Amino acid sequence: MSTSSTSSLFWNKETDQGFSTVGMVLALLISLALLFTCAKVYEVNTVSARVQETADAAVLAAENTVGEFYIVVTVCDAITFTLSLTSLVVLAIGVVCACIPPTATLSKGLLDASVKIGKARDSFYESAQNSLETLQKALPFIATAKAQEVLLANSAEGKSHYYGIVVLAPWEGTAGEPLVFEKSTQAQNSAQEKHQTLVDQAEKAEEAAQQANEWKEKAYIHDSGSKSEYCMYERAASLADMSGVDNPYFSSIDTWSFQAALLRSQQYYKVRYEIEQPQGSSIDEQSNSALRKNFYAFAVKTVGEGYVHETDDLFEASFPTLPKNTDEMRLTSLYSDAIYPKTQNEQGLFSLHAWEGCPGCSGQTRVGTGSIKEMDGSGAYTTCSYCKFSASSMGKVAAASSNIENGFEYHYNEVARAAEEYEKARLKLDPLSQSIKDTAQGLFDTIFEGISEVSAKRLKILPPGHWGAIALVVDLSAPSSRFVSTFAGSEDVSMLGARAALSASTLVRESSDEGKNTITSFLDGIDSQNAAVGTARVVLDLWSGLLEVYADGHEAMRSAIEQALNAIPLASASGLGTWAADTFEQRIDEVGFSPPDLLARKAALVNSTHVLSADDSSFSVQLLSMKNTAINYGEGGINGAVSAAETLASSVVDALSAEFEIATIVLLEGKVEIPITVSLPSGITGSLSSAFQEGLDQLYSVAASWTGVRQWR
Repeated sequence: MSTSSTSSLFWNKETDQGFSTVGMVLALLISLALLFTCAKVYEVNTVSARVQETADAAVLAAENTVGEFYIVVTVCDAITFTLSLTSLVVLAIGVVCACIPPTATLSKGLLDASVKIGKARDSFYESAQNSLETLQKALPFIATAKAQEVLLANSAEGKSHYYGIVVLAPWEGTAGEPLVFEKSTQAQNSAQEKHQTLVDQAEKAEEAAQQANEWKEKAYIHDSGSKSEYCMYERAASLADMSGVDNPYFSSIDTWSFQAALLRSQQYYKVRYEIEQPQGSSIDEQSNSALRKNFYAFAVKTVGEGYVHETDDLFEASFPTLPKNTDEMRLTSLYSDAIYPKTQNEQGLFSLHAWEGCPGCSGQTRVGTGSIKEMDGSGAYTTCSYCKFSASSMGKVAAASSNIENGFEYHYNEVARAAEEYEKARLKLDPLSQSIKDTAQGLFDTIFEGISEVSAKRLKILPPGHWGAIALVVDLSAPSSRFVSTFAGSEDVSMLGARAALSASTLVRESSDEGKNTITSFLDGIDSQNAAVGTARVVLDLWSGLLEVYADGHEAMRSAIEQALNAIPLASASGLGTWAADTFEQRIDEVGFSPPDLLARKAALVNSTHVLSADDSSFSVQLLSMKNTAINYGEGGINGAVSAAETLASSVVDALSAEFEIATIVLLEGKVEIPITVSLPSGITGSLSSAFQEGLDQLYSVAASWTGVRQWR
């Protein structure tokens, strides 16, 4: 049985032959039509997207001008802040220098420089404030000029004709409260008033300190002046075999004190008392040894009562003196103490003996002990024929060692005399030093009040566009198709007409050292080594260091001040210069200063709703309403947006050039002049207002072409 075959126009049903020739042709035609249609859609979307990309580029360029304005404000704030801080630190260094005569002249120059720096700060701030207000008013138009540059550049690259405007949100900025530095002025006035008194007191204190130091130097030489030459250290080592902690050697007066000399003396007599013994068997030697032991016992007790109380503001000392001769011995307990063996002979006369073992004690009646005072000049006494003990016997024990350089007592007595004279000099010096310290501390108090004021008073400006920027851009060109085909219809992209786009951007902080580098490199063009000396050199070096403080915060402040102080010779006899410098540096640590936000601000694209909703100006409110209407109802609403933009451009700042000067810093009576300038877009010189107006006119033209209604203005 045969089966008849059935076939379709497109394929055979009963066979495995697949598509028919007609079916294959139709399939290919349909595929090609779909492919070319997709390509056409892609081309249409690409052409339409170009205006959005251009709008994005324009709004980013416009908003970046706001970011650059923030850098200008930061530079002006850095200059104002660091000049204020420099003025006060220079004032403080001037106070430090006033505390010692060698730098008194420099002190006056620094105080005067502080006032001049303050005036330079005020002049700069006033000029910068006015210029920033002017630049702030011009900022919307500068942003427009930058946007126009982008539109022109994109128009030149292709066959497009881009027109539009960029509006900053908000359109107008706000400035902070005017900066007034009352505390700084008070500190300067107070320092000027007390400067001469401080200098006069410092001169008297230096004279007293020099006298005190001379006596201290003399005492040091007699105590620890040499390891081999005669002094208390050398004599103690040679005569008492003392070493180590009992007999320390001080190679510098900076580590030596009167207390060290007193302790050495006290230990020396203890050792001499313990080791004293006759050097022979003769009666004279045994007698002399016994008297030496009595002398050392007296010295242990007497020198042991000595003391030294010394602080930075006080010196009290007692170095009890030892008798050098018989007359001085008669004033001590060696003369009055009844410690000597006493005998009576057959005639009833008494005798005193140098020690118990004296042969003269034998064969006579012991009647206890007696004193030299009882024996001296009394007719009831006779001199022992063996020990020949008398008042002069005791008086000459330390006579030799007290009057020649090889004796320990000689150097001890010199130290004792020096300590007495040193104390007299300190009685003159200490009240003067305290008065100087009180005055300097009071001035430092007012200076740090000024520093606290300066840290709180900062240049704060919210410029136009701090919320962001809005761009309205149209492309009026008739695009030509690069893809003409009958597969996708007869119409091409040239039928699209004008295209419009809305874009928005805002500033975001970017981790960058741009702001810090701008500050720290500010004085790179000035050679302080050659441009200035003396006061001027101190000022420039200090200002350079404090610019780093602005960028890095408190950590750099102490370093900058240390470098400035180290460059000044503050060494003096009184030590008040070093004290004042150390005090000022310590108080600097109490100042809390955090560096400002120096992160670079860069423009980033955002949904325009975020920018418009943040700004409460009439333009943003109206444009946001227009956008919402377009989203909800698909209508353009461009007329309202353009009208709102035109209303904002009611005035334009005149007299702007391509190089706009913010202010000029003038320091050191004109020796240093630093202009702060801003390079504006090239469109500035051609007229900002016309660039803005041209964008408005083209937007009105587009609105009329879409609605068919001419907008009368």
